Amino acid sequence: MITIVALALLASQDGPSFNCSRATTPSEHAICADPALGRLDRRMADRYAAVRRALPVGARTALTQDQRWFIGARDEWQENSTRGGFRDFSDLAERMRGRVQFLDSLQTRPAAGLEGEWRNVAGSVDIRRLEKGQLLVELNAAHPVNARWLCDVSGTGRIIDNAITINADDGWRIRVSLRGGHLNVEELAPGGQGGSRPYCGMNGHVDGSYFLTR
Repeated sequence: MITIVALALLASQDGPSFNCSRATTPSEHAICADPALGRLDRRMADRYAAVRRALPVGARTALTQDQRWFIGARDEWQENSTRGGFRDFSDLAERMRGRVQFLDSLQTRPAAGLEGEWRNVAGSVDIRRLEKGQLLVELNAAHPVNARWLCDVSGTGRIIDNAITINADDGWRIRVSLRGGHLNVEELAPGGQGGSRPYCGMNGHVDGSYFLTR
């Protein structure tokens, strides 16, 4: 016989992944007020936990940071949406479903090389082999809240010391390498001086950790 406690536990597992009595952000309040959103939040949290456990150790911290970036972007979007902004962008449910699809798409086995399609909350890196040992690297990214900046850059290079470095615009270079089971992207400014990336909108960037998709 199922006890009242067991029934309560099963019910709670259908709801949000967090304690609604401690909800503070507009997105958390919206999730707690809508059972469908609550179930979606639980599904997202369960998928995140399962994927994180299955990733190589070095990639787990990177996925934790990516998940925090998604949650922060989701909260910023919802806060602005309640004030009447961002009407032309995905709603809360669509954003959460998209995150579940992202988590479902990740390859959890250790990557054998640099080739493949890699993704994070903001964009993607596609690495394909060409002729004569050359590889094509294509990077695209957008701010995950409202695409207030966009990045688009590509180039070719060879694998040297387990990394590929391509030339971008105005002397910038981009280096991609494997690090702890995920792809690490570094943006190298001319002269090491930094500044705005010429291949991005204002304050945009493509550096960070990306995860191999299936």
